[in-house]
Amino acid sequence: MSIRHHIGDDTLMAYVNGTLADSLSVVVATHLAICPKCRESEELMEEMAGLFLMETDTSTLSATETAMADAIPGSTLQEDISEKQSRRMHDYSNTGVPMPLAERMPATLDDIPWRTLIPGISHYPLPRTGSEKKKGTLRLLKIAPGKTMPEHSHSGQELTLILRGSYIDDLGRFQSGDIADLDSDVHHQPVADTAEDCICLIATDAPLKFSGFFSRLLQPVFGI
Repeated sequence: MSIRHHIGDDTLMAYVNGTLADSLSVVVATHLAICPKCRESEELMEEMAGLFLMETDTSTLSATETAMADAIPGSTLQEDISEKQSRRMHDYSNTGVPMPLAERMPATLDDIPWRTLIPGISHYPLPRTGSEKKKGTLRLLKIAPGKTMPEHSHSGQELTLILRGSYIDDLGRFQSGDIADLDSDVHHQPVADTAEDCICLIATDAPLKFSGFFSRLLQPVFGI
């Protein structure tokens, strides 16, 4: 698997600090399971966070810095790398996707009970619990070959991990393993550009903003 698009540094640092929204964290953790480059970056950030905690007098930290320090799980900083990699082993025998996404899948990608949004585009909302219900969305999205997503921008952050197939937009081509780390400055219209369905794992922390009158009418239908 050749991964060309990776997690942004700010997003990865928020994940390491434990300040990233839960729905977005699921996408980051799933990408980390298959991307050695991003795992190396994560481990470096964890080491830096550990050094920061050891060398800093916590009594001098601001309230924000203290909250971030408290959010960094001590077990993560001390965890043996081999154990961490064991937790991230792919679970292709049951669901065809890597952990931790596999924990939330009701079936394999081929057997997902897709719900049609518009012709050629289907989705499946993934179950969330606890604080995850308070903010954002987490779902699988399937785009049929040659189909185009409605043009849209973002009210907040969106993370899209390609699980199968590929799509192309103004930012480039995204294929299996790639992650699109998007914010409110991005305006795009993905098109599935291969002969197979493009299946993505998508998380948002705020609703999308669709362009055009017809697309805006679809907002309640998409529910994202």
